[in-house]
Order: sequence, then C-alpha cells, then structure tokens
Amino acid sequence: MKKYLYILITLLVLTAALTAAVSADELYTFELSEATHISDLAENWYMDLSIPQVKGLADKTAENSLNAYFMSWKDYVIKEYNDDVEFMEEEYSTEDLPHFGYEYNWEKVVDSDDYFVFKTYLFYAAGSSMTVNEYWTLDKHSGSLIELLDVADKVRLEEVRSMIKTAMDEENKTQEVFWTEEDIFDAAFSYIEEYHHWYINEKGNLVITFDKYEVAPGAKGESRFEITGDKAVLLKDNKYSFDLYVGDTAEITEKNWYLNLKLPVISGLADIDQENQMNAHFVETFNGIRKEFETAVATAEESTSEDDGPHFGYEYFYEILADTPDYFAFKTVAFFAAGSSMTRNEFWTLDKNTGKLVTWEDVVTPEMVQGIHDQILAEMTDANGSGTGLYYTDDESFGFAFANVPAYHHWYLNENGDLVICFDKYEIAVGAQGAPEFIIKR
Repeated sequence: MKKYLYILITLLVLTAALTAAVSADELYTFELSEATHISDLAENWYMDLSIPQVKGLADKTAENSLNAYFMSWKDYVIKEYNDDVEFMEEEYSTEDLPHFGYEYNWEKVVDSDDYFVFKTYLFYAAGSSMTVNEYWTLDKHSGSLIELLDVADKVRLEEVRSMIKTAMDEENKTQEVFWTEEDIFDAAFSYIEEYHHWYINEKGNLVITFDKYEVAPGAKGESRFEITGDKAVLLKDNKYSFDLYVGDTAEITEKNWYLNLKLPVISGLADIDQENQMNAHFVETFNGIRKEFETAVATAEESTSEDDGPHFGYEYFYEILADTPDYFAFKTVAFFAAGSSMTRNEFWTLDKNTGKLVTWEDVVTPEMVQGIHDQILAEMTDANGSGTGLYYTDDESFGFAFANVPAYHHWYLNENGDLVICFDKYEIAVGAQGAPEFIIKR
C-alpha cells in the first residue's frame, strides 16, 4: 500500500502559484465533502469507502488533480477487496472463512485563521488492523496546498529528525516504546513528505506523524510529534539570509604577469546540495583559471625573454548586485588582460523567501522567450541606427549568444525585481561596447 501511495503521489501536479489575485485581507475558504460512497457488506467481510472532494483552491488544476488522487483510491481499494474475497473463497471452506474489512474515509483536523487541514485514511482489519494516514494542509492566504519544503527546509528537517529521535529515546528510558534503530526510524522519517505524514496544527506548529507499526508496536497506534520552540517557525515568516565571502586566494605578481584570484563562497541556502554545487562550481572555475595562468606563464618563459615577454594578468572575484527584502543577487567575474581585456561573468540570484537559487525556469516560461529575444534585438538595432551601438544583430552571433543565456548564467533579478539579461564583452558587440545588459519589460 505504501508503494502504491508513493507511485500515485508522483502523478500529482500541485502548484502553489495563484491563478486569481486576492487582497491581503481576503482569505480563501475551503469546502470538504463526500464525492461518492461505496459499500459492500457480506457475512465475513465488508468494504466501506467514503471518497472526499475539496473545493476552494486558487489553482483549479491543482484542485482537480488532488480530487482525482482521492478518487484513484476507490479503484485501488475495490480491486484489493475483490482480490482478497476471491482468494479467501478459493483457499478456505465456507465454515472457515476469515473475517476482514476495508475502509477509506476522511476527517477535518484543523480549521484555523490561517490553515485548513484534513486527513484521508485507509483502514484494513483482519484480526489485527492497519491504518494508512495522509494529511493535507491548505493555506487560506494563498489558496494553495502546502508542501513540506514550504514549511521546513532540509537543514531544518534534519534538526526536526534529531528532535524526534531525542524525544523517542527519552520515552524509551522509562518504557521501551519506539523502534529507534537507524534502519527503521530513518527509513520512516525519510518518507514523511511522500506519505504526507505531516501537517500544521491550530497553533501554527509543524506536526510529524507516523502510521501504526512504522516506528513502534501496534499498541502505540499512530505517533505524532509537535515541533515547538524556534524550530516551529515557518519559513514564510522567517526570511533567509546569505553569507557571501572570500575563501581561498591566489596572488602572484611578477614583472610581466600577475594572478589575483579570490574564491567566492556562499552559505545560508536551504538546500545544502544546491549550496555545495554552487561552491563546487566556484572552486572548479578558480582552479581552472589558475591552471590557465600557469600554462600561460610556462609558455611565455619557454618562448620569450623577460625583456620582450608578453604582459598579462588573470583575476577572479565577485560583486554583490542586489540585496533586497526578497532577493540576493551577485556576479562572479573572471577577468583576463593582455593588451586588450576579456571578462567572463556569471550571475546568481537567491530567493530570501525560499532559501533557494532562483532558476531560469522559475522566472521565464517558454512562452516568454521569443518576446525577450525580440525586445533585446530591437534595442540593439535602434542603438546601431542612432550611432550609439556597435552590436552584432545577425542571427548567427546574437542568436547563439541569446540561446546560451541560461547555461552561461547570464541573467539576474535586480533591486526592483526586474529580469536583467547580460552578455560578456565581445559576445554580441565589439569590445568598445563592454558587457551589455538589458532590463526586460514585463
């Protein structure tokens, strides 16, 4: 049943984006009711299914997907029930038929000023019983279904895991209740998101749940752990802050060449994997520039004398571009000078509300790409026509550069939250044009 639950949940397309605007004081209301009721009662077994439907979500596609998910349980339970009936009738005589039953139902859990929470559950009884619960938390301010990572990032979830484990260990000191072995507890905790084993209670605190038999014997029933104290603060009420600083450095100054590298290091992201990937990219760039410099020095020393040798320099550093209540944007700069100069920029925008790196797909939909392309091309063409621009407007040059904007990290959100598209020196214009930037009209 758990495996079935995991497969089904991946089919849901649930989004937090609003399709209708509401004022800050206007709240969404949700209606939970029975969509259909199916029952079957025999002498030795029974089935009773009450399938819910929820109304009132801002995103009707998400609402329909959620209700379709509940309805899919009807088909699943009916098949399980019929398969069990067929098996029992084939394997047992009429006098020895076992007793069993299936139920699927729902109930409201929380209806506060901010949240509406309900749970759906599958109950199976055959001698002993088993219940599979799922909890659903709806935000009355946004009209959306809340996901676990909207409430607690990976760092905070690790702290929550430790808190629950400590609480279990404390209770086990007086009476052995919980299974706290890593292979049992960690496995159960790792599935709380997929199994919807969490909700926000009437106090606004995160509650983590475990089904019967998941982390304790059946007599314990369902286990619930309310997260209180500083770990209970929801992310939407607690902005992220990021720390950008210089890590390793490499400085060499000789008569004909120099190296000045400052490794950027970022910290404070909600997703540690994402943070590590960014920092690994900076390290790779840092090491790559140092290797380019060493190769250039070796070549110069072999082929020329000190008096007539080339002059060149390499730099790597960062600049903060925006630090607003919602965004933190910076760029990393790889600079090379040898007579003329060349600059390779990469831009990074972090969301203080989610603690995540903002991706191109977060900002630009496929439908927007052509309009952005046309706006930039029009500005370049107008500048060329007025004599203030030296841009390459042919499809081969501009088209190639524009297509690589996402891959080259050539964009960011500025202090006004506007999308800015950037190009390196020489990429779409002669060197005198510098590194052009275009603010996109929205």
